[in-house]
Amino acid sequence: MALFSSRRADSELSTKLADLEGVVNAIQRSQAVIEFALDGTVLTANDNFLKALGYTLGEIQGKSHSLFVAADYAASAEYREFWRRLNAGEFLADKFVRIGKGGREVWIQASYNPIFDKAGKPIKVIKFAADVTEVEVERRQGEALREQSLREQESVVATLAQSLERLAAGDLTARIEAQFDGRYARLKQDYNAAIDSLKEAMTAIAQAARGMENGSSEIASASNDLSKRTEQQAASLEETAAALDEITATVKRSADGAQQASGVAATASADADRSGEVVREAVAAMGEIEKSSGQITQIIGVIDEIAFQTNLLALNAGVEAARAGEAGRGFAVVAQEVRALAQRSADAAKEIKTLIASSTAQVERGVRLVGDTGEALSGIVAKVGEINGLIREIAVSSQEQATGLNQVNAAVNQMDQVTQQNSAMVEQANTASAALKGEAQDLARQIARFQIGAPARPEPARVERHAPARNPVAEQQARVRAFARPGSAAAAPSTDWEEF
Repeated sequence: MALFSSRRADSELSTKLADLEGVVNAIQRSQAVIEFALDGTVLTANDNFLKALGYTLGEIQGKSHSLFVAADYAASAEYREFWRRLNAGEFLADKFVRIGKGGREVWIQASYNPIFDKAGKPIKVIKFAADVTEVEVERRQGEALREQSLREQESVVATLAQSLERLAAGDLTARIEAQFDGRYARLKQDYNAAIDSLKEAMTAIAQAARGMENGSSEIASASNDLSKRTEQQAASLEETAAALDEITATVKRSADGAQQASGVAATASADADRSGEVVREAVAAMGEIEKSSGQITQIIGVIDEIAFQTNLLALNAGVEAARAGEAGRGFAVVAQEVRALAQRSADAAKEIKTLIASSTAQVERGVRLVGDTGEALSGIVAKVGEINGLIREIAVSSQEQATGLNQVNAAVNQMDQVTQQNSAMVEQANTASAALKGEAQDLARQIARFQIGAPARPEPARVERHAPARNPVAEQQARVRAFARPGSAAAAPSTDWEEF
């Protein structure tokens, strides 16, 4: 039974050894295998390892592991730490770069496996490796390409970031001038095309903003001028309305005065007609007086002859009384008295004749003057008639002027109201244009942040454009004031009120 068990154990051991040998052979065929002493001396290596590094077994056997690494790494503390860990029985696996024959780099995926004795003490190190040089080269080439691509990308990103930074700062001239290769060339073209389009758009916007700013400045200036002129026009219209009110009242009073003057002139004309009749009657009375004076002169002549005859008779009576002597003395005294009376009568008749002659001359002169007065009164009557006609025409014209002035006054008052409304609207427009000007200036300040070159600047606003060529209200106001001045030619009846 024991023998049977021993044989069975030997059979199992043989089987395990055969399996282990099969595994080792499989590893030998697929892996690069090399054995090292604990001090790094090469003990043996299979063909896969020798082929991978280009050596023969004789060239490496007994040599140090440092033959397969770079000299600086072999002298480093890291390399010493690597062997210390292996001597401590630590398993190490990683991808390693080794130096093949002729200094050629060989990349291997390897594991360093310490081999222990029965006491568990490391006695040697076996390395199982696979040549991954091609893969590593491809990987490194891929990494190189990726690094190159990364560098290109970083350069593109840096250039693009710099251009975008300038663009963010408002510099629309920040085109990409650096050389972009491959797929980045399209990015450069698209970016430059985009910034050119943005520059063109912003240039147009800047020009439009400048034009808007100048236009809003011009509008604000025009609105300000219009506001001032509207205020002046409103004040002028207000003064004109007040002046027209006064002139209307004055013309109305003038019309009323002309009506009264026409009535007075008519009365004066009637009085002049009656005065002419009186003068004519006076002339007739003077003629009668002159005729009566002639008759009185004849009577006085008769009286003078009677006095002469009486004086002659008294003289004869005295002569006869003297002849009669004492008896005719009394008769002589009577004759003397009669003679004296006759003499006084003759003297009085002479004086009366003289007075009558003077009176006749005065009456003739009075008749002549009354005739002249009659002629003058006839002329006065004619002139008064003409004056009456002129005053009637003046009264009619004044009434028409008063009516026209009332209509003009109503129109001016309406114009005054409309002008006041326009003034309020102009104030609103002035405020709106000032706000628009502020917005345009703010837009211009915002656009000024962008550098777009030096486009032509629009023509600035000029205030003198808005100066009016003429002021019709002032002209009409001057005409009204001239009309209001007495003796002015404009004060005469006018037919051009429609033009006013």
